[in-house]
Amino acid sequence: MSKRTTVNGGNQDMDKDLTEEKYKLLHKGGGQDDFIHAPIDKLGVAGRWLRHKLLDGILVGTPVLQTIQKHRTPKRTLLMKMISFLGTEDFYTVLFLLIIWCLDGRLGRLFGVLMGIGFYAAGFFKSLLCLPRPPFNKVKPEEKAYDWALPSHHSLLGTILPWYIWIYINVHQELSSVQLTCLFLVISSWSFSVMFSRLYLGVHSPADIVSGGFVGVLVLSLWLQVDDIVDNFISQQKVENPLQCVLLFAALLYLHPKCDPGNPSFTDNCCLAGVVTGLIIGRSQRSRLLGFPSLLETLPLDTPLSNFIFLTSMRLIVGAIFVFVARTILKFIVTTVIEIVFKLLGLQFYSSSTYRDAGHTRFKHYNENFRLPPIYIKQAENEDDELSSSDSTNSICSTSSYEKTTEMNPALCWDVVVPSKCIVYAVLTYLAVEVVPQVFILIGL
Repeated sequence: MSKRTTVNGGNQDMDKDLTEEKYKLLHKGGGQDDFIHAPIDKLGVAGRWLRHKLLDGILVGTPVLQTIQKHRTPKRTLLMKMISFLGTEDFYTVLFLLIIWCLDGRLGRLFGVLMGIGFYAAGFFKSLLCLPRPPFNKVKPEEKAYDWALPSHHSLLGTILPWYIWIYINVHQELSSVQLTCLFLVISSWSFSVMFSRLYLGVHSPADIVSGGFVGVLVLSLWLQVDDIVDNFISQQKVENPLQCVLLFAALLYLHPKCDPGNPSFTDNCCLAGVVTGLIIGRSQRSRLLGFPSLLETLPLDTPLSNFIFLTSMRLIVGAIFVFVARTILKFIVTTVIEIVFKLLGLQFYSSSTYRDAGHTRFKHYNENFRLPPIYIKQAENEDDELSSSDSTNSICSTSSYEKTTEMNPALCWDVVVPSKCIVYAVLTYLAVEVVPQVFILIGL
């Protein structure tokens, strides 16, 4: 009999003497010996060792979440869900439009680019590591989670975006000490409450939050060294060929670790890649489609409060209507055209959004079936120990009930959502930064 050892904090057993061939077959299968494989496993021992250590860090924080869980009440849960919304893509999109339309055009541009970088960094590492959320049998989650856990999107973005606003205003605006103090309290409360809300809701461990904050600090530190260079580059019409920008973001998406079907990390990054692409092209080209000049970079500081509130409200209402209508039309047209093209080319395709909404994504919370591949995997010593990989042709993603009941295997199909979101969000952002401001001027806003 082979020796056995416990891993993952002693929660399950693994065969220490598992051969490389058996491992390759087991992680492709769908039975009880299935391993949760991740792109970082390709690094061998180092990659698998890192995943084991990070998983231990995730599980060790469970008692903290259990303690927080004891103090949940319906009102507190509702409050935490509202606070958690302040760290979502939807909220940051509204904030981005508010800044770029009503407050400071330059800050809005830089905020949008940084938001894209933050989403890409978080999604990249999540898909690279494929680590679970808190144990489901010990911590009851208050929200559904479709992507992997570490690092936390909310934590990473809650570090870079609020604090970049704080730093930018400190550098570019002259505020009194009272104003700075009030702004600091708002920024710090926003940042830290968003992080805590994820712990309260049981969808992230302390390790997820800490790692997200750590990566966020690194991203923000690097961004502060190049933000002026980036803005000068895109504002002085140096992006001569928009195709170069498109190819750059296409390359970044190509380098993104492959996700399991229905995982929103990659499609979210497609959205943000489209946003940044549209923002850069819109600002660098400045085609003046309606013949009007751009808005002032900033709203004058001496603008009366009543005028400011009126202008801000009207611009948001008009802009939101314009963007919503454009999004509805664009989404229908682009998705229809892409599906027709795929059919003409004879390509199989599916919608990851539909797949996810139907409940066919892999369960992302830790449970007894979550098994990492062992750190050390020996090579087979003789042919009797080898298992032919030809006996299994499906990938790890093809073990869900969805695939067992249909002929379509999402792991082998094109996701129609990917090109659709890239195109739709690129065009929408272009309209938001180039056309909508000219609409404001046209109607006297």
